[in-house]
Amino acid sequence: MSNSTRPSFPVLRHDRVTIGYPEAMSDELEFFFDPICPFCWVTSRWVVEVARQRPLEVTWRPLSLAILNEEISYEERRKASPEYPDSHLRGLEMLRVVHAARESAGPGCVGDLYTAFGELVWNSGPPEGDDFDAVMHEMARRRDLTGALQRVGLPVELADAADDGSRDDDLRAEAEEATRRCGGGVGTPILSFAPPDGPGLFGPVIDSVPEGDDALRLWDAVSTLARWGGFAELKRSLRSFPDTPLSSKLARTGTQVR
Repeated sequence: MSNSTRPSFPVLRHDRVTIGYPEAMSDELEFFFDPICPFCWVTSRWVVEVARQRPLEVTWRPLSLAILNEEISYEERRKASPEYPDSHLRGLEMLRVVHAARESAGPGCVGDLYTAFGELVWNSGPPEGDDFDAVMHEMARRRDLTGALQRVGLPVELADAADDGSRDDDLRAEAEEATRRCGGGVGTPILSFAPPDGPGLFGPVIDSVPEGDDALRLWDAVSTLARWGGFAELKRSLRSFPDTPLSSKLARTGTQVR
């Protein structure tokens, strides 16, 4: 989901722009995520599929949509669903737990914990209703996070961090770092190639997880664009709701989620 405001964008530094393609770029990637974003979830599963086939070293980092949207009003989004702000708050609560887990067990635990949180939300069955409000209601519902922590071998007490607002300054710094790399007016996910000084992109925004060779084709296309010095944007505003078990009744239909 994206931040639809149009703040002033930082100017791409000319000393970081390469004419033509660099001879090589590292296989390191930093993936900035919010567990409550369905587009981010689908893109993350694609990156996991790529890493299964390629020597890609992924570091997972928190990026709160609630924090990204602090400077804007939710009034327009409430027209799509009155529970929009609550869904972003659920994401922030989960990211506070991610922050606590990283502090306790190191960054190596973050990818597995994101998977556990993402599956807790997006692999649950579809709601009784078949409209956007029904899915948004499930996104905005507070969940017991202890099972996800147990699943990845982390102390269940870390779930208490969901209400620890003192972690928000560090999460805000993560958001600032993510937008420093790719500019403002973005959402999740953000892919940061060859971090910290390589190119960063918002997206790709996709509605299903490519597998096998298709996953690699998409990866090669995205990384090819990312590596071109000065590349900024290629956009299509038409989009459909991501295909997950939770959203299966809405999958591939037009959506107002941004």
